[in-house]
Amino acid sequence: MTRCYLFLLPLITISVQSQTEINYPEVLYGNEHITASWVSHPDIKGGEDAAVLFRNTFKVADLEEDFIINISADNHYFLYVNGEFVTHGPQLSDIQHYKYETLNLKNYLHKGKNVIAVKVINFGKRRFLGMQSIFTSLVVNGVSNGAKIINTTGYNDDWVCSIDPSYKANEVIWRGNGEKAIVGGFYANNPTDIIDMNKHPTNWETIDYNDSDWQKVEFFESASSMGGSIAYLLEPRNLPLLTWDKEAIGNTVRSTEKASSKFPVSGELKISPQHKTTFLIDQKYVTNGFPELVFSKGKDAHIKIKYAENLFGEENEKGDRNNIKNKKLLGYYDSIVSNGKNAQKFIPNWMRTFRFVEFEIETKDQELVLNSFINYRSRTNIASNARFHSDNEMYNAIFDICKRTVDICTQDYFLSDAYYETMQYVGDTKIHALLWQAMSGNLSHTRNAIEQFHQSRDSEGNILGAYPLRSTFIYPTYSLVWVDMVADYYNLTNDSAFIEKYEAGMMNTLAGFEKNMNGRNLVNKTKYRYFIDWYSGSNDGKGTATKNDGENSAVVTLHYVHALQNAAKLFRAIGKKDFAEKYQNRAEEIKKSVYALCYDNQKNLFAERPDKTVYDQHTNIMAILTGAVPAHEQRELLEKILNDTELLQATYYYRFYLFQAIQKVGAPELFHLAQKPWETMINDHMTTTLERFESEKKPTRSEVHPWSASPAYFYFNYLAGIKSLKNNFEEVRIAPVFGALETIDGLLPTSRGNITFNLKKSKSKLLAEITIPKGMKGELVWNDKYIPLKQGTNKYTLK
Repeated sequence: MTRCYLFLLPLITISVQSQTEINYPEVLYGNEHITASWVSHPDIKGGEDAAVLFRNTFKVADLEEDFIINISADNHYFLYVNGEFVTHGPQLSDIQHYKYETLNLKNYLHKGKNVIAVKVINFGKRRFLGMQSIFTSLVVNGVSNGAKIINTTGYNDDWVCSIDPSYKANEVIWRGNGEKAIVGGFYANNPTDIIDMNKHPTNWETIDYNDSDWQKVEFFESASSMGGSIAYLLEPRNLPLLTWDKEAIGNTVRSTEKASSKFPVSGELKISPQHKTTFLIDQKYVTNGFPELVFSKGKDAHIKIKYAENLFGEENEKGDRNNIKNKKLLGYYDSIVSNGKNAQKFIPNWMRTFRFVEFEIETKDQELVLNSFINYRSRTNIASNARFHSDNEMYNAIFDICKRTVDICTQDYFLSDAYYETMQYVGDTKIHALLWQAMSGNLSHTRNAIEQFHQSRDSEGNILGAYPLRSTFIYPTYSLVWVDMVADYYNLTNDSAFIEKYEAGMMNTLAGFEKNMNGRNLVNKTKYRYFIDWYSGSNDGKGTATKNDGENSAVVTLHYVHALQNAAKLFRAIGKKDFAEKYQNRAEEIKKSVYALCYDNQKNLFAERPDKTVYDQHTNIMAILTGAVPAHEQRELLEKILNDTELLQATYYYRFYLFQAIQKVGAPELFHLAQKPWETMINDHMTTTLERFESEKKPTRSEVHPWSASPAYFYFNYLAGIKSLKNNFEEVRIAPVFGALETIDGLLPTSRGNITFNLKKSKSKLLAEITIPKGMKGELVWNDKYIPLKQGTNKYTLK
């Protein structure tokens, strides 16, 4: 077995004042406290890529008083107080629910003169597809009495501003006939940066900077009016701030220079005048954040910093990620021109994701000195403490890459991937949310995602496929998955009020999808795409199993059945029996039609459509999950599809549902077979999970894709058998099944505290040491025996 050894470089918290979001987890300062207005620079016309710098100099007499502010901006801001970085934002949202942060700045203030400085970035016409925008603008509102002096009004306030002439957005080219910056197509992330330090106002964020020639800010819009707002409808941030943790960057592994250098791990790197050099850094694992380069001298030197998750061979193949020989870096980049001064600093204006970083440098008449290169790691501040270890090193390595993927992609929303798109998709988020809950025990991100998807619904009941979003992506199957997400939340929490909040939304979505059904109780074509999975093979229909736009698709139809079944359960839980029966009866009716029209009695399989020309694992998986096939036939069907290689295969994403089917029929011995594709990732020394199966026809793009991290969820939920029975782990059941494993050891965070477990199987005997926190009831299940678990540590030997 090839083992994956993950090299972890030092991570220390940056030495700035600790900052928290005051309105999380409970709103203390709502938008009724906002009296400030949105302001901008007088020369901003709207929509152009620009970096606008804002400053407000003021005096403070009493350092014991709170200095609480609200702050937001369009598109994105970086906040500094007296030259010290505080945070960046706002949380991603839409115009109707535009978020603001609430912060207490008193620990950053000095007695006497102080300055608040804010950089606001507009990424221009090619900004991130998840980023809604009206106008380059800023609002800062004083909540506490002493802070009201810094309100932005645009009328006789003390704010001044300047457009930073050094910045230009660098569009990432992914389509067209010219040279591409990335491999694989479709880039929805932000542009990168082009910075000319000759034009940059150095130290603009510090107290002593002379801003006498800056312009007064100009009023853009009121924060509220006419029963709402002319611009943005503001509401408080509902998630913690993102981290800003200092992370070391790895060794230089390839260079055009003959002399070796320890940069950036230690020491400086000096590059002589009139010289071109290239060097490659390997972080050894994928990470993300805001890399900071400090450099000196090198007047007019050009520095290009390229970032990538992996390297590519001559035919854009990837292979072993540790093998860099004859491979090139293809990825987005930042471009900087040096002004020749000492201690120049570059930090990108948006998050970068990378394992590999390549510098391409060309100096002019002066030596360039690279002083340091480190990363400020970005992700949610909520702790991710889950641990898993078994007697099988492959499982342990798979858990590590799954967890790293989920951690990287949990920002102030759930990222679909960390590099190319970074959007919050419904199908991805259903899986990501369950994983994150297992890793952290926290439901805040799940509630935020369900609510944001709910806010995206159109008049026909369609949930947008990704949200927040400034485009229109609709996948009718994802609308159904949103209903499933509400059911997942209820299954864990038993929170009936949560169902009631989305009752009308679920009815609207299901009624809208019902219009897609034809007289055969199968789906019609729609103007939208029924995404199911990235199928591989000749029947690749761009996410559907066939090239007929999903007409009469059995698997899509069964996803509707699945949503109806979940809705029936949810409406029953809130006492809406008529609706529950309606949805349950409709599900039964459709199931019978699918069986009658699509089940092949000769193959003993479901076909993907009635003409029986296409067969896939997906339809049969959903037949098991929905009960479209009789219970006594489900295990045999599952074994058949797992061993039939001629079927269209479920890829990483859809294997979440395959694992669910294995769990439903109680076949833990099949889990190892279903997980086989992940072994390729480990053998290729990946440190995060792929988007889809690799192929010669089309190399996969994303290497940090949480929808492919589902094994880690089932390690806890199925193999270790740890499940909440009531009210989000008020009661827990631990019923291990092990599968191919003999020992399972780990920690599962919950909202009530951590569950630790050490489980060992020897033939039919179980040795168990389990610790459950105060306030939790539990039971251990083994060989049909139910043993109560007391709070604290429990030790059992069971036959």
